[in-house]
Amino acid sequence: MIENVFVINKLSQVKAINSELKIRIINELILNPATGQQLSKIFGLSKQKMHYNLKALLNASLIKIINIGNNKEVYYRAKAKNYVLDFSLNNNNGEKSVNNRTLINQILESHNIDLARIAANLLESSLKMQAKEKLLIVSGEYNMPLVKKILTEASKRQIETTLWFRDKELLEAKHNVFSLATYSWDFEKFNRALKNTDVYLYLNGESRFIPLNNPEKKKIQQKALARSRDIVKKNNIRIAMMEGLMHDELTEENILSEINFWKSLDIDYNKLVRETEEASKQYLDSKTIRIQNDEGSDFGFEIQKVLCDYGSFTDLPRQCPLIFIPGGEVLLIPKEQSFNGDITAKTGYLYGKSIQNPTLKIINNEIVNYQAETNEELIAKAISEGGPDARKISSINVGTNYNMNKVNIDPLYRGRSKGVITIKWGENVSIGGSIKGGVEWQIQLANPKIEIK
Repeated sequence: MIENVFVINKLSQVKAINSELKIRIINELILNPATGQQLSKIFGLSKQKMHYNLKALLNASLIKIINIGNNKEVYYRAKAKNYVLDFSLNNNNGEKSVNNRTLINQILESHNIDLARIAANLLESSLKMQAKEKLLIVSGEYNMPLVKKILTEASKRQIETTLWFRDKELLEAKHNVFSLATYSWDFEKFNRALKNTDVYLYLNGESRFIPLNNPEKKKIQQKALARSRDIVKKNNIRIAMMEGLMHDELTEENILSEINFWKSLDIDYNKLVRETEEASKQYLDSKTIRIQNDEGSDFGFEIQKVLCDYGSFTDLPRQCPLIFIPGGEVLLIPKEQSFNGDITAKTGYLYGKSIQNPTLKIINNEIVNYQAETNEELIAKAISEGGPDARKISSINVGTNYNMNKVNIDPLYRGRSKGVITIKWGENVSIGGSIKGGVEWQIQLANPKIEIK
């Protein structure tokens, strides 16, 4: 099996494909593995000349040798289905982003991913938008590829859209340069716009990288967000959020992540609703949940409330007040002082950074002890900055998205993958709880063992 994408990012690799013949050899090896002798016959070349070209491609890591059964012959295979040239190899930085985005879109098309159709399905089947309704979008630079598709499809459907652009530069200015009066005015302006909307789509993943350290601005922010929640509740505004980011840089990781991101949106929303609803039913009459994993987690809790992020808005009684893009989760709000045990995982995510091998001891829903292999200090920072509820677990989420890849995707989307459990800190007031933690962060458990009593 070969990968989807291989990024050519070394000058030696560029030199290795300096002939049409080598490119044709790679194209042939994308279709099927072959021996040097077979390739010689296909291209009508001597064995020596074919060996020379194959050796050059191997040395540049553009192709690989594979084993086929017990066959003793050497078979060659392409590294990936698509080869992409990283434009950072040249100095034409002004065109890099445009060229990269064009290439990424071409790769998506080669995987039969129709971005316009997916955006249309998102508007119609997930956000349930109708003609003449109003859509407010907040986004930074990185998620604009999705925003552009949504804007185009919304216009076709007579949906009125307002875009608030908040990139890293503006967010940093708000937190570090704006006066208190200007900072407050910016939130007031946003809440005025929020009042006049039917659907609020928050795609500003950059915000998780920009810390807010000013205590006076934190008070203004908390007050403004409380006002936003009141507006949302009073006007029945539908809210959808996206935590992760899309990137234009031509790396294999970024390209694969974007392919899997669009695939996770390319779903039958009615099917996702049915599967999420069915997954939620097992928790309704349970008294105690116990969860373990191979890393050493062993904890239990009682359920106060069960909600569902169906990936779309429905009339079902367990509908979550807000949904995520991509969606698909059962949300379990634990009863007060019922969560006890140890959480051990490979990864957690906090302030836009990865926490490796975190271990936390929980007593009565609160963190009493913790350690991590990397970025342990970020947990201390979150507890310090998150207010009185910072140590309290806000929810335990069970992923249900059947089309979400567990690897090669932004880790903040991965929590919606079927078979992944995410433990979250922060606030749960927006989903009907009482926890008001000021810092959102999470730990993910892959392949957990769930015991329901």
